[in-house]
Amino acid sequence: MRFFAEADVRSGPTVPDVVEALEAVLAHEAEGTAWNVDKTMSTWPTGAGRASAHGLGAVDLTAGLTVFKTWVNTPAGASALLTMFDATDGRTLGVAEAGTAGALRTAAVSGVATRHLADPGADELALLGAGRQALRQVEAVAAVRPLRRVRLWNRSAAGAEALARRVRDELHLTADVAPTVEAATHDAPIVTTITRADEPFLAAHHLAVGAHLNAVGAILPSHAELAPDVLATSSMTVVDSEPNARRGSRELREHLGADPADDWSGVHGLAQLVVGKDARPTAPRLTVFKGMGMGLSDLAVAALLVGGRP
Repeated sequence: MRFFAEADVRSGPTVPDVVEALEAVLAHEAEGTAWNVDKTMSTWPTGAGRASAHGLGAVDLTAGLTVFKTWVNTPAGASALLTMFDATDGRTLGVAEAGTAGALRTAAVSGVATRHLADPGADELALLGAGRQALRQVEAVAAVRPLRRVRLWNRSAAGAEALARRVRDELHLTADVAPTVEAATHDAPIVTTITRADEPFLAAHHLAVGAHLNAVGAILPSHAELAPDVLATSSMTVVDSEPNARRGSRELREHLGADPADDWSGVHGLAQLVVGKDARPTAPRLTVFKGMGMGLSDLAVAALLVGGRP
């Protein structure tokens, strides 16, 4: 069994590597040889805010791999572990500290969604949020579209300025800080939200005609980034995992209903786009990818760590 410290993961798979690995894993899901172990979670109050504990997993018979990720997020800090097993004989293949791995997989799923849903000529990104996962989100979009400019907005202007410097220095892209959400998103063909917002701040009028939105923050049932009219305006809404979205997305639950019997048939799975069973509409008003996190994304990273491609 191998142990992968954060430094090992940082020196391992790149965001473009994980984007391609995840495409393969999602193809296996569409073929029926890979599936998620649905997410479970619990939350509790602390003196400084709410804390949460999460667990999810995945199986990929084609890759011969099973993974589980568990993590705890508190106002004082967070940590995560990814465990990897041989799906054939049950051997433990490795355990990884999963902070960097989590950023890689969250970025990669945005990259896959952007590849299949954004206008092919889209060359500008508006990124809303400047936390620890933000830089990788830019890198993922740059892996699938020829970005010429990134516009950044964050509630803390200092955070946005710091991220802009990293985008310029590490990704060699033009990066500008916008003073408002509206200034950041005006006419932007691709928008990504990666925040911990607990109330909506992005509305349909902020989003250009034909834009693609990656909404990958707000993964707790109590949180939301999108105003109700965003999903109402969407020509095509896609999720990484419908069970996880039904359980945890406040935005989708308020739009489509929270009862298990409610009709979510208009929501598409990302795997179906990867294999061509679904496709971006012609001239959409808006496309939305709502990412909640799923085990198959973690499995794509794990497959690269343990020495192979899925």
